[in-house]
Amino acid sequence: MKAVFYEQHGAPEVLQVGVRPTPELQDHEVLVEVVATSVNPIDRRLRSGELQEYITRTFPVVPGWDLAGRIVEVGTKVIHWQVGDEILGLAFTWSIQHGSYAEYCPIDAASITQKPASISFEQAAALPLVSLTAWQALSEFGQLQAGQSVFIQAGAGGVGSVAIPMAKHLGAKVYTTTSAKNRDYVKSLGADVVIDYTAEDYESVLRQHEPNGVDLVLEALLGNGTAEAAIRLTKDGGRVAYMNNEPPEMDDIEQRNITAEFLHHRPDGEMLAALVDLYQSGKIILPKVQVRPLEEAMDAHLESEAGHTQGKVVLRIS
Repeated sequence: MKAVFYEQHGAPEVLQVGVRPTPELQDHEVLVEVVATSVNPIDRRLRSGELQEYITRTFPVVPGWDLAGRIVEVGTKVIHWQVGDEILGLAFTWSIQHGSYAEYCPIDAASITQKPASISFEQAAALPLVSLTAWQALSEFGQLQAGQSVFIQAGAGGVGSVAIPMAKHLGAKVYTTTSAKNRDYVKSLGADVVIDYTAEDYESVLRQHEPNGVDLVLEALLGNGTAEAAIRLTKDGGRVAYMNNEPPEMDDIEQRNITAEFLHHRPDGEMLAALVDLYQSGKIILPKVQVRPLEEAMDAHLESEAGHTQGKVVLRIS
C-alpha cells in the first residue's frame, strides 16, 4: 500500500512516501481504505521524538490517527459494522506503527462512527481528534455551563476551531487569541472577545475583562510562560486543561483550589457519533479545512510547525 512513513525521528524531511505492507487486522478492529486523514500537532511531535515516555514507536512508523474512509475488512469479533460502510474515527494507540497516512489503516471498531452523506470525506477526516479533545476538555473535564467563561488559546488552530463553537453551544462566553489575519475567522466561529496576541498582551486584556479570572482555560500552547499565565487567568476554584504539557509547579494551584491537568484525547465512537450529529445539524460549525495530496505530507508538517494554520490541514489519500 502507498504510505507516508519515517524510519527515524527528526525534522519533516524524515517523512518518506513509499510502499508499506498492508497491516494485519486484529479481532476487534476493522480495516479501512482511507480516503482522507488530517495533520495534527501530535503527529509532528511524535515524529520529532517527543513524548516517548507516553507513546512507544516501532519503526518504520506511519503517522496519523484521524481517518475517514470505507471498511474493507471486519475483525472476527466485530458485529455492528460491515464491508462498504463509510466511517470516520480516531485510530489512536499507545504504541504506534500503522497510522492513517496510508491507503489502509486498522482501527478499533469502538473508535469509529458512520460518516453522514452530507459531510465529505475530507471534512470528516478533520473531525475526530480535535472534536474529541475539545469536547472532553470543555464538557467532561471543564464542566462548562451556560453563563460561565472560557479562554481558548490559538482560536484559529485545529482544536480552537472546534472548541470555540462547542463552548458557544454550551452557553459560555468565549475569549480567544489569534493574529489579525484570523480575527474574522474566529469571530465567525462564535468567539465573543478576540485578542490579537501579536499586538496586545493577552493576559492584561483578559484580566481587564475578567478581573477575577475565567472559569476554564484551554491551554494549547507550549513555552513563553503560557502554562503559568493559564493559572493566573483562572478564577479560584476554576479549571485549566493543558493540551500539550503537564501543569506547572505553582503554589497557586493548590492554594486557589484550581484543578489543572494534562489531558489526552480518548477514542470514543459513541461520543464522536453525538458530535457528528451536532455538526450535521449545524449546532456546531464545521472547521475550515485545507486539502493537500498525501504526497505533500512533509509540506503539511512544515506548515503545522509554523503555527499559522486556519482550521485543519487534510491529506487526501485517494
